[in-house]
Amino acid sequence: MAWGLAAALAAGCGRTPDIPSAESRGLVTTDPITPACDTPALPAFAIDTLARGLEVPWDVAFLPGGGALLTERPGRIRRIDAEGRLDPEPWAVVDGLASEEVGLMGIDTRVADDGGHQVYVAAAFDHAGGSAAVRAAKGLVRRVARLLHPAWGHPRSLQVLRYEVDPASGAAGPPRPLARIVPQGSLHGGGALAFGPDGHLYLTNGDGADPAPTLRDDAWGGRLLRFTPEGAAAPLQASDRVPAVVRGLRNSQAFSFSPDGGRIAMLDHGPTGMVNDGGRVGNDEFNLVRPGDDLGWPIVAGAFEGGDLVSPAVEWTRAIAPAGMAVSWQEASPWGRAAFVSGLLDGRVRAVRLSDGSPARVVCEEPVLDRGFGRLRMVALAPDGSLWVGTSNRDGRGSPRADDDLLLRLRPLQDEGAQSEAYAGTEQSRSPRSVP
Repeated sequence: MAWGLAAALAAGCGRTPDIPSAESRGLVTTDPITPACDTPALPAFAIDTLARGLEVPWDVAFLPGGGALLTERPGRIRRIDAEGRLDPEPWAVVDGLASEEVGLMGIDTRVADDGGHQVYVAAAFDHAGGSAAVRAAKGLVRRVARLLHPAWGHPRSLQVLRYEVDPASGAAGPPRPLARIVPQGSLHGGGALAFGPDGHLYLTNGDGADPAPTLRDDAWGGRLLRFTPEGAAAPLQASDRVPAVVRGLRNSQAFSFSPDGGRIAMLDHGPTGMVNDGGRVGNDEFNLVRPGDDLGWPIVAGAFEGGDLVSPAVEWTRAIAPAGMAVSWQEASPWGRAAFVSGLLDGRVRAVRLSDGSPARVVCEEPVLDRGFGRLRMVALAPDGSLWVGTSNRDGRGSPRADDDLLLRLRPLQDEGAQSEAYAGTEQSRSPRSVP
């Protein structure tokens, strides 16, 4: 189902609201510090390099029969076999927009009712191309749309595509567009995509670097959205104008559901001093939320007390640019119960330890990976218990080496005393480098 000018017409006219101050909403900002873990709980692990020469690996989905599919921002879906070997040819190519903070982004898989295997991806697209006459006509339509609704009429969109997998060859069928969401800019594009425990498809959309319109009840930006597997909107309440599950996001690029679906772990990038950010800087967030929560952006950034909005569980006051996350919800995991969060700016993966019981609470934080790999984006927990991490040094903001970008695998070891031996010859031997 497409959402564009028709949705704007249905929404009707309306003024973009002013951004209220935190004080006017009864909020008092705070600067909490998450304590370091007194007793590190990480297992010993080895680091393997599964692939080199990638270009901004963004997300990965593990396949039922073994292996995985990985997205690269320029539009390539890559196949990795059950032995961890990368196919040199793309499994599929998406001809979309790859710029700044958007491109080919989230990916997940599903077994359909008929037993067929389906692959879903989130990608950005630019619709402003064509001949001079076509561009002029498109521009006129967009201007009319923006007169009807201030959040519409943008030349770029965030879309969900679905591929049917050939059962015999494993090849990709032609992509089928399921949902088209505007606005979408080259900044703050969201793009995290995953199926929830309820069987619905969830997708984050950022504020597009224009936060004020996201305060409208009918805005699609700054939200975690929910759809059916066929792309139809699936709001929490029938009266909702937008299928929003969580509101008040700036640019969330990762989320994870607890097994029962009652809690959602979400990252959100804090402000970076842009004019539309109100000059605010820092305040990156790790959130533990429930469906229906409002996290407060753009009214407030980072942790706070008071009011009716939901404060983050962890605030990184000095920005780390949290981009990737994998959550081990079960204590029986070799990694324990924790969220593993990557930082583009500080080049680290850290474990945010979670308490037992329900609801889970943040206990402490400990470092996992900090070995001079540069910018780290992708983090995923594989079915075999290993942690996959992708670098992001070729995204235009890093300092790539000849073998970047890398796909790393952190393998827990049974014998903790074997860790130093296992490291020999692995990627830890790369000399540290400054992180941009």
